[in-house]
Amino acid sequence: MSWNSNNRAHAALWTFEIWQKKMRDSGFDEVGEWKTDFIIGYAAGGSTDMRSQNALVHAELLDEAFTSLFRATYEANIDRDTAINSMLAVLSDSSKTMTDLADPVDSLYRFIGEV
Repeated sequence: MSWNSNNRAHAALWTFEIWQKKMRDSGFDEVGEWKTDFIIGYAAGGSTDMRSQNALVHAELLDEAFTSLFRATYEANIDRDTAINSMLAVLSDSSKTMTDLADPVDSLYRFIGEV
């Protein structure tokens, strides 16, 4: 599935990111192009350990926001560790964008109102 504002998981991800980055005027399509280095707050020249730590912290923040703020539950056969590790795989790859993170998020969580 492509980055879609009508998808609850994608919309929740966009909402979290624009608030977390204090960039509340950023449009949906614009945010879809954000690179993972920007998303996790990784600066060029940083160590691989720093990238890994930033990616882990961000994945944990996302999980907390989805399950607490958005009241999402995990999909069948998914638990917190599985969800965080799946997001971590995307967030750790500097060639990926928000759109690459969106579909895994959708497959990991069931948001209120999803069919």
